[in-house]
Amino acid sequence: MSRSLKINFISHLDPFHYSGGGEQVTRNLIEEGRRQGHKIRVCFIKPSKYSYFSLLKRYRNPDISILFDVFNVPGHKKHFSNQQLVDMTNNNYVIGQNAYGDICNLNALPCNGEIGDGDECVVSKEQYFAHEVNESSWNNGRCTVNQNRALFENAKLNMFVSPLHASIFHKLYPSIKDKSFIIEPIIDVDSFVDKNIERDIPYASYGGMSEAKGFYNIWEQLADKEVVFFGSGDKQLAHKNKFGKEIGRIPYDEMPDFLNRVEHYVHLPRWPEPNGLVVNQAALCGCKLVINDNVGAITHNFDILDRDHYSNHVAPFWDALLKVV
Repeated sequence: MSRSLKINFISHLDPFHYSGGGEQVTRNLIEEGRRQGHKIRVCFIKPSKYSYFSLLKRYRNPDISILFDVFNVPGHKKHFSNQQLVDMTNNNYVIGQNAYGDICNLNALPCNGEIGDGDECVVSKEQYFAHEVNESSWNNGRCTVNQNRALFENAKLNMFVSPLHASIFHKLYPSIKDKSFIIEPIIDVDSFVDKNIERDIPYASYGGMSEAKGFYNIWEQLADKEVVFFGSGDKQLAHKNKFGKEIGRIPYDEMPDFLNRVEHYVHLPRWPEPNGLVVNQAALCGCKLVINDNVGAITHNFDILDRDHYSNHVAPFWDALLKVV
């Protein structure tokens, strides 16, 4: 076994409090690191009532720090500052992404990665709010690509969740391409199986009631179908346009049973979806996929239905990290 490391895991959201797809990834990474004997302390901004204590307990001289989605959730009022991250890491860190919050100050990368000068958003305020129907701050249309450039270029390793996801960052920061690592989908294959039961939900989409995850694409392609939208996203578009049936969040442990009721799983995102973990889960549960080319899950170099390939996607992350410590 390799030596035990003291590590600060720094993220905007506490992955042991929140349970989105990104937090499922980071929680698995931390649990595997601890299983390997590493001492990991988690530092976060949200939930705010525990944030101060998480920062107070951090290692002052860690062997390395792991930054993951440190500027996540653009609409939140409080975030780590760049200087705070420099002080906490002594520029000895790796950085990982589940989405694009670390390069975009707005909700769901409205430019799809086609930036202008890297300082000002190419999408106008009017364009942004025309389809978003949300309360996210415009933040003066500021683009953070240049502001956060050093954060990526100074990292010892940059981590992404699909080849599609990585390609957006490589286009913005070409020098990081040779120090990048793809974290392949982490799936509980024992839970997500095809149970060969009757499927009584013709179409369902996780997050599809949001603009970024493809509401308008779904509406256009399946206008004459009843699509069930699930997840905790904004419901306003579905209600405003009177399309789709919104059923709210489904607990993680109920997902395998729910997906076994779904005949077609729909994911037609507008943005370059970093991965889309539910796509993998739905495929393994036997759903027929209705997807487009903006889904990171289908850009990995393996068959999405190959159950054996999901056996251990966590350990390689730690192998890659140990090489740069």
